Amino acid sequence: MGLLQRDLAGIIGVDESTIHNWECSHSQPQDLITPRIIEFLEYNPFSKDSESGYPKRLETFGHNLRMKRIYEGITQKYLAQILGVSVDAIRDWESDRTKPQLENRKKLFEFLAYDP
Repeated sequence: MGLLQRDLAGIIGVDESTIHNWECSHSQPQDLITPRIIEFLEYNPFSKDSESGYPKRLETFGHNLRMKRIYEGITQKYLAQILGVSVDAIRDWESDRTKPQLENRKKLFEFLAYDP
């Protein structure tokens, strides 16, 4: 592409040192930045297989929840507010430590655009 770090930083909306740190594996992009990176790259690693409609790699519920949240560019705190649960619940679901209670599943399915 021939872009300099400062050019890419301007496009994505971060500073040049952030790009350097990502390239050197000193840090990873924050969840809120991920949608901008996806837009720039024109590649969505969270996309679904066009034939089956399922993720290309089947992962755990927690992994899929985390990937959807990151793709949407929202924090665990904001998702917890949307769903009316605690941040700890979101964290536990995403790490597969616990499964959501039945009363939370409908809201989660809506968020994940999953139709059982």
